[in-house]
Amino acid sequence: MPSFSPFESLGFHCNLTFKSFAKALEKKLSGKEVSRVQFIALAHLIALGTMPQKELAELLTITPASTVRLVDRLVRDGWVERIADPDDRRIKLICPTPKAVNTWENMSDYAQQITAKAYAGLSDAQINTVKAVLQKVRENLKSN
Repeated sequence: MPSFSPFESLGFHCNLTFKSFAKALEKKLSGKEVSRVQFIALAHLIALGTMPQKELAELLTITPASTVRLVDRLVRDGWVERIADPDDRRIKLICPTPKAVNTWENMSDYAQQITAKAYAGLSDAQINTVKAVLQKVRENLKSN
């Protein structure tokens, strides 16, 4: 019976690609005031806005305990603040600070540089096709 090759899986290729992006981002952020994980957390918060700590953990695919430590560092460094959910004070919302919003443009330059390098030699149509295919894969997996 033939075995399944991981190279047949888009998920496997996405994982390899993500690791390449992560390595490039770590290199760009080396010696800067924010780590790769902090950068990705801030990217979610800037793009999606204030959210419960639990939701941030799910987006980052890290444990709740790891999220607490990450958010503690982000609070310590002035990037986010914890605020009580007005509807349920037991829930802590994570909110980007004005410092995070104001410096995001400078920080996002790193991501733009990496993206430009990654997309070199690809047409807009090819990039849009890949995005559409991956969106459809995510939708298919959510429905099950």
